[in-house]
Amino acid sequence: MNAPFRNTAVLDHAVRPLRRYLDEDDVTEVVINEPAIVGVERRGGWTWEREDDLTLDALNELARAAAAFTSQDVTRESPICSTVFPTGERVQLVLPPVVPDGTVSITVRKPSTKTLTMADFEANGLFAQTKVASKRVSNVEERLLGLLHAERHVEFFELAVRSRLNILISGATGSGKTTFSKGLIQLIPETERLLTIEDTRELVVPHKNVVHMIYSKDGAGTAKVTAKELLESALRMRPDRILLQELRDGTAFFYLRNVNSGHPGSITTIHADSAELAFEQLTLLVKESEGGADLARDDIRSLLKILVDVVVQMKKVEGEFRATEIYYDPAGRHAA
Repeated sequence: MNAPFRNTAVLDHAVRPLRRYLDEDDVTEVVINEPAIVGVERRGGWTWEREDDLTLDALNELARAAAAFTSQDVTRESPICSTVFPTGERVQLVLPPVVPDGTVSITVRKPSTKTLTMADFEANGLFAQTKVASKRVSNVEERLLGLLHAERHVEFFELAVRSRLNILISGATGSGKTTFSKGLIQLIPETERLLTIEDTRELVVPHKNVVHMIYSKDGAGTAKVTAKELLESALRMRPDRILLQELRDGTAFFYLRNVNSGHPGSITTIHADSAELAFEQLTLLVKESEGGADLARDDIRSLLKILVDVVVQMKKVEGEFRATEIYYDPAGRHAA
């Protein structure tokens, strides 16, 4: 994207603490989740660098200058902005109240400048783990089924989370859905970058590379930002996983179609009384959405069976949280 000529002195100065990372050939992403700490992604993974010049005031100045470069504003009333730096990097900015006060989320993605041949891809190991696509149940799926049938539930969930299965936790209010989701989040590898989307801050995430985002419930608050708008922003913020607190209204279809398909390993919740009814509730939510209103119910059900790997039904029994049902049907998923 080429912006018209303009004076970039303020932006160039604000970006200076990041420039040495952005100029490295093997850097693909630079993120800031909090003042003074820079996350740098290279081919070998993430490293974390301290940059004391990147105070909260400096980050706000950087955000304003980056937004202004493409004739935009970023404020508490309009806290999300997609822009670019003069040198071509794509930038996603998120300010409070979407992210916690005292922080600014900045994600900078470097454009690819390399053109590789097929021989280069092979030499770099691109095809090292390639296998022929099949509708048969895989070895991992067989192992998961074995663990589930053997009632080795802890091992089942450890492998399910590591294998990036999409997990839906179903139940009534007060049934332990959020409590169980917090336990599952602890199983996500600590090297992953996580984005959470909630209307009230509840999820506890121990990972270093995490951005917590809050949307406006029922149009309340300074910034009337919807869950869908946060999902759209999250897709530009280099997530490994996007954790949506709860599936509700038409946002559910956008989440399932755009997030789960490209960033598997989601953990989310829904209000329903059984695993089967969770699929019914999801079907209704999809039918309520703009994109799913014209889809046939059978087509929606088939899509849901592909996108949702595991459903855990939670209930409160005699004052205690219980997982009363676990749905996992890889054979049915492949047949859908």
